[in-house]
Amino acid sequence: MKVRAVEARRMKGKKEVDGKVYEYEYYALPLNLYIKKYVIERWGRDFVVEVDEDTGVVCIKPKQIGDLLGLAKCPAIPLKGGS
Repeated sequence: MKVRAVEARRMKGKKEVDGKVYEYEYYALPLNLYIKKYVIERWGRDFVVEVDEDTGVVCIKPKQIGDLLGLAKCPAIPLKGGS
């Protein structure tokens, strides 16, 4: 299992619809994992990403929760139809 600490990047985008340009912002972790804005507002931009190579499960946890409760092991969720 790989564990690493990452920080969410704040990104800005533009979109043109019917001649109007709209600007928006969003947050992303490495591997283009998108994080909802309310999660960033509540828990901050620091996260812990755990990747279990055996099962292919990726767990994303806010670092602040891990500091409060201790980092619990990523749950290994069996894939449907797997053995």
